Amino acid sequence: MADETDVLLDLWKGQRDEARQMENQRATLTNIVIIVTAAALGFLAQQGSLRASSLGVTLPLCLLGSFGALASAKYGERWAVHSGLADALRLEVGLRHPGLSLSELIATNRAEHAAELPRVLRLKIWILWVLLHSAIAAAGLFLSLWILIAHN
Repeated sequence: MADETDVLLDLWKGQRDEARQMENQRATLTNIVIIVTAAALGFLAQQGSLRASSLGVTLPLCLLGSFGALASAKYGERWAVHSGLADALRLEVGLRHPGLSLSELIATNRAEHAAELPRVLRLKIWILWVLLHSAIAAAGLFLSLWILIAHN
């Protein structure tokens, strides 16, 4: 039978794997959205001008960007759940094994990181992904409105 520390480490590993899986899924989704966006914009550029029929490309682009933004926010939320639980499990291991000095190692690492990158420390990466997808949605919306205004 495994001791309690082994159980905690297995749980920690599971939570880290789940957090990594959320990031991998977000990356895959973003890659697909970027490829489809590039193809859509290439198609529109190849047409030479925006026509009413171009709404068949621009409106789905707006929806795709919106979906990507919402999914990225959700992936960020799920990552935070799994990462937070992994942090709590790591803290518990540190409390049970004070000789490892895990708390001090983590505090030192965070302080060094904060000193090296103070401006980006508070920036959450998932917000950047949401902004990227939102920009794609905004581009689709802008192009759609441009078409509607120009053809009325």
